[in-house]
Amino acid sequence: MIPHNPQPKDISTLMPPPWNWAAIPGGTVTLDHTGGYLMQAVTVEVGAFQMARYPITRAQFQVFVDAPGGYGEARWWDYSAAARLWRLEHDEPAVDYGPEDAPRTHVNWYEAVAFCQWMSAQAGHTIRLPTEAEWQHAAQGEDGRPYPWGQEWDDQRCKNGVTAKHIGPGSVREFEGPGDSPFGVVGMAGNVWEWCLTSWKTGANDLRDPHVRVLRGGSWFDDVVSFFRTTTRQSWNPDLTSDLRGFRVIRTD
Repeated sequence: MIPHNPQPKDISTLMPPPWNWAAIPGGTVTLDHTGGYLMQAVTVEVGAFQMARYPITRAQFQVFVDAPGGYGEARWWDYSAAARLWRLEHDEPAVDYGPEDAPRTHVNWYEAVAFCQWMSAQAGHTIRLPTEAEWQHAAQGEDGRPYPWGQEWDDQRCKNGVTAKHIGPGSVREFEGPGDSPFGVVGMAGNVWEWCLTSWKTGANDLRDPHVRVLRGGSWFDDVVSFFRTTTRQSWNPDLTSDLRGFRVIRTD
């Protein structure tokens, strides 16, 4: 565990806007049996937490990259042998193009976790990636809805490739309001797939687990409607990046 700053700080003073938390109450969520460790549908309980209303933006991730003792600091990568090895072989993050308020893409799971480790120490709070159960609960609320905004698909509520072809992700606030989840979380369908803490193979939420990880949400490129459902799951190697994948964080204290 990374030691906390003894004086907790408001993260909005550390990060460029937009930054805000959405309060997510505890509840139950049913995970579909769509591969990996889920051989059948499983209903699990999740506790209360706070979720970042928006994915981490390019500008926000750059604060971590540029900070003294930030991206280059070894201790943020000490959570697993695989992360340490990856960091030793990569001096800097992949180049990412786009608006400053677009989700930071070309970021792998190891980098997303290192960002959380660093932010936890700066803010004095426990900040991490959501488990896939936490992510789904924040996206669908208490009524099990198939899309963050309701029961029916609507291509005007998220950045998608079903009815329009884009050339990359857009602002994290582009669909704020119409595309929000019941708890006020923005952009949980479309724009970018989001890394989760959970191992696709084992279901563990252990940072030391070297297996592929779960992603949720669909992206700007995807042209299959089912990809944007709150229950849809994807897997990806933790050391790989693409312009379809980003992340958001939660706070648990």
